[in-house]
Amino acid sequence: MTTTVRAWRVATPVAMLIAIASLVADGVRHGDFVLWNFFGYFTIQSNIIGIVALAVALRFTGRERPTWVEWLRVSAATYMVIVVVVFWWLLYPTMSGGPSWEDLVLHLASGVILVADWLLEGPRPRLALRHLGVCMIYPAVWLAVVLVRGATDGWVPYFFLDPENGYASVGVMIVIIVGAGLGICAALTRMTSWRVVPTSHDARETVG
Repeated sequence: MTTTVRAWRVATPVAMLIAIASLVADGVRHGDFVLWNFFGYFTIQSNIIGIVALAVALRFTGRERPTWVEWLRVSAATYMVIVVVVFWWLLYPTMSGGPSWEDLVLHLASGVILVADWLLEGPRPRLALRHLGVCMIYPAVWLAVVLVRGATDGWVPYFFLDPENGYASVGVMIVIIVGAGLGICAALTRMTSWRVVPTSHDARETVG
């Protein structure tokens, strides 16, 4: 199992990078690529965080990990759950045609892998719920930047955060997003009572 985990910790980030690069190339080809807008999407940023989380976790496969690594992993998994739910629930129904292969990688496969990665090699011991706010630092900063950009240059990444809908509506969406994020992160931190991939410390305890 350890070999399988190492394999997806290599293959998944590569697939995510290829999907992101493909979208960049497509935007450049059509002449509508804007660097700050493209990398302003929560989906793109969350996938980049996921790439980093898997790359860092690769080094610690089958080993005990520092607490900061565990918070990085559970945060990345939380963000990707939000990406998957928002895309398929709110965004996909507004799109014409079926999902592209990039959509399937960045809005589905990466989320499934990051959650599975967390569940199959959870932290030891459990993370403290009193530090749950760590998971929401990045989303809070991202939302603040989106609000500033929406009020200044008028660019918003998603229709449900458009100030033209009224700040009350945007405020409700922000509360829902933050609340859902905290709930998802809390659930993931509790869903680690088993460990399919044992650490070397676990193995020593079993032998002893």
